[in-house]
Amino acid sequence: MKKSYILNEGYEGSKIITKSYGSHIFIDKKKYIDLSNCAGSQILGHNNKVILNSFSQLNVKKISNYANPNIYALEFSKTLKKIFPEFSKFIFCNSGSEAVMKGLRICRALTGNEIIINVSGSWHGSLNETLYKTNRSLDSIKISDGLPNYSKKNIKFIPYGNILKSEKILKKYKNKICCILMEPIQGALPTIEKIKFIKFLEQYSRKNKILFFLDEIITGLRDKGTSFQNNNNIKSDISVFGKSFGGGFPLGIIGITQKTYNALKKKKSKIFFGGTFSANSVNMFIANNITNYLRKNKYILNSIKKNADFFKDGVNKFAENNNLDVRVFSYSSMARVVFTKKQIVDRNQRDFLENQNNNSIKKFRDFIYKKKIFYPSNGIIFFSASLSKKDLKYVINSFQEGLSKYF
Repeated sequence: MKKSYILNEGYEGSKIITKSYGSHIFIDKKKYIDLSNCAGSQILGHNNKVILNSFSQLNVKKISNYANPNIYALEFSKTLKKIFPEFSKFIFCNSGSEAVMKGLRICRALTGNEIIINVSGSWHGSLNETLYKTNRSLDSIKISDGLPNYSKKNIKFIPYGNILKSEKILKKYKNKICCILMEPIQGALPTIEKIKFIKFLEQYSRKNKILFFLDEIITGLRDKGTSFQNNNNIKSDISVFGKSFGGGFPLGIIGITQKTYNALKKKKSKIFFGGTFSANSVNMFIANNITNYLRKNKYILNSIKKNADFFKDGVNKFAENNNLDVRVFSYSSMARVVFTKKQIVDRNQRDFLENQNNNSIKKFRDFIYKKKIFYPSNGIIFFSASLSKKDLKYVINSFQEGLSKYF
């Protein structure tokens, strides 16, 4: 009799991971080099010493979850204040998506406006308000069914990197905007080349008294132990962080400036932030341990970045020397292979050009998987501290071999 299984949505046809350690995961009892690292959350690698030590301390310190304020959330807040002195208040959530959702709640409460200005190519998780992408005409196209009609009406896109077109759209909706929301570094195209555009949005926000909302879920802590905005002298009114801070455990962080906090108090805004597991003591304790470890050992972050640069340079030089239709983009310790050598300005152009190579991309992905390398389906490669030089060179050689075979 044939066995039947009840699977969660998204599991059918997926590669099921059974265990992990360091830079490796196991699928069907076979070991793979992991280039996802829990979508960037496992910055130290799977089952690293900080995590294992934290587990043992949970028992010694008798730490449990309480659904109430706890000392470990306070201690983590103090650590965050040392990293982000520009923020006067931190609100803890269970995920990056939840942090964005509650951050938007703050923006609407302060402004009374509904329209979110989003930057094309940015990704903000699974909340209703931002589950849209855009085409070249900047139309809002839903990514999921089941979204409420109001969410499409309330999100407007500006083109990533295009100041003139963006300014025109901003002027059109200026008095109806609750915030300008963007990822300063996009997983869709990780590069610092758009820094002038980001600074324009910051200055436009200041000049027109619009809330500037930066989503640094992927860059927080990973970027030199702090954030993109701190390392590039950019100031936001509200920001969200997550991933690396949690070390593989669910976490979202909202940081708001003193000015923003004062405005909330002045308006006497009543904003609900609660949740059974928000700021739970177990995750707060582990996040504080991970964060302090990386603060004290910043050479680790520099080392991971060097690995990302080594990967990018190795693949790009090989591609250029062999005239392959592919290039690697990277920022800090994250990277992305873009399957075209033409100059790319945004995600729309990337998708358009890559669609012409879909068959080759699939064959390349299958080839990499056969080489026992787990290449994330979203294409964003996150390097971890656990990846050895030997494995890194193996990954580069495998990518070179696969790309020369199919591109």
